[in-house]
Order: sequence, then C-alpha cells, then structure tokens
Amino acid sequence: MNAISQRELCFVLKAITYRERDQIVVLLTETRGKVHAIARNSIQSRRFGGCLNLFTASELELDSRSIKISEETDEKLVGVQSALLRQSFEEIPKNFERMAAASSMNELLLRTIPNHRNAPELFKLYSNCLITLNESESMQTILGVTNAFVLKLTQWLGVQPSVTRCLSCEKTLAEVMGERVYAQVARAGWLCGDCNPESRAISLSKNVIFDAYQAILNPIRKVTFGAAREDHLELLNYLEQHLLYYVAGLERKPISSFHYLKLEA
Repeated sequence: MNAISQRELCFVLKAITYRERDQIVVLLTETRGKVHAIARNSIQSRRFGGCLNLFTASELELDSRSIKISEETDEKLVGVQSALLRQSFEEIPKNFERMAAASSMNELLLRTIPNHRNAPELFKLYSNCLITLNESESMQTILGVTNAFVLKLTQWLGVQPSVTRCLSCEKTLAEVMGERVYAQVARAGWLCGDCNPESRAISLSKNVIFDAYQAILNPIRKVTFGAAREDHLELLNYLEQHLLYYVAGLERKPISSFHYLKLEA
C-alpha cells in the first residue's frame, strides 16, 4: 500500500458496470461515510472476487486522489486498488424477504445521507442490521429490524417521531386504555383513543409502539420484537409516510424497496 492510499472497511450500497470491465460503486465506509469509487478491471476479477458484492463487508484499499471520469458532469471518484473480504452475509441473498429488507436500508442510505460525512453510528447500525437479518428467517424480525433501522436513521437525521407519550394528554403506553394508539404524520407522534384522533390518523398497536421504543433505546441485536408482523407492517407504512413528509427530496420518489416487503407480508 502506497502513501496516497489507505485501507478502509466498507460495505457496497450500489454497484454498476462501467465500460465493460470496470465498476462504479457507492460505499458506506467506517471512517469517511458514503463515498463514490471506481474499481478498474473488477468485473469477473479474481483480484476482487466477491468483495464488491452487496451486503458484504470488505477491507478496500482506496486511493485518496480523485479520478475524473466524465468531462460533461465533472464527476470525480476515488479509486479502489485492492480488496480483502472480511465478512459475507451469505444467507441474505437466499431469502427474498431478507433481500428486500437489506435493499431498503441501502436505498435509504443512498438517498438520505450526504457524501463524505463521517457517520460511524450508521456504519455500526447497518452492520448490526445485516448480522441480524442474516441470522433470522422470521418475517416478524425482518420487519422489526427494518423499522428499527428507519427509526434510528430518523434519529440521526434529526426527524425522529415521538413514541413515548400521547401528544395531547402525555399519557405513557402503560397509562393508555385499549390496545391501539393513533399516529399522526404531521405531528410526528401518536394520540391515545381518548384524545379524539383525526379520521386520517394511522392506527397502531401498543405492542409495536413498545417495540419501536425498545429499538430506539437499544442496539439492534439486543432487541426482541414482540409485536406481530401485521403490526410491524402497519408501523412500516407509518414510518414511510413520516420519511416522505420530513426528509427533503424523498417526497419526489417513493421508497421502492418497501414495496417488496409489503408484498411478502
């Protein structure tokens, strides 16, 4: 490794073929956040092997110099010089639901976080989510992990919905009567049944709100999801609307990967 390159633990969020033999990849790195890079002669290359596959942790040697690939767009990329596989999550591609969940996380990271902004908490969150998805076949857990990822991402973005108390009377989940609460996108939280929710409010089970609360407080791998998969699907629908409402740019295009999770649920 020369003086102008450094090794970096990375995940590939997106990869596209460029000029037959090369790949342009979007990486989530451990210390530099999201970066765009080009891997020359990486298609069917033994030198790279499966290191540039989605949902694989690899140690990549990145050239610190930027490479200009287009005179028209002035787009610049860092170069990938070599790669060493660290961990492959082999079970994720074998299961459609796990693939849909992991793909939705990739899509959200691609569309919401800025380039070259150090985000170690998101790197660790993404890694732990992949580990959990790789180990589970339960649709309840797959949806729970997806919702937990979205909630922690909103926390990082500064647009986290409130899940602890009724927005009106401030009762906690334990104090609220009945089994349902009513989420309101425009107010970024929920109301209890006694506080006259609007007709367009989204009905959610108290169990799934408790799961959301636990997911915000704890590392993903320590959360046990108790709500049913149908409850987590309702929460996913609410969180999707929340993202579209509060995160600039997302409203222009739906989060396509969520569609496949909903089909399977």
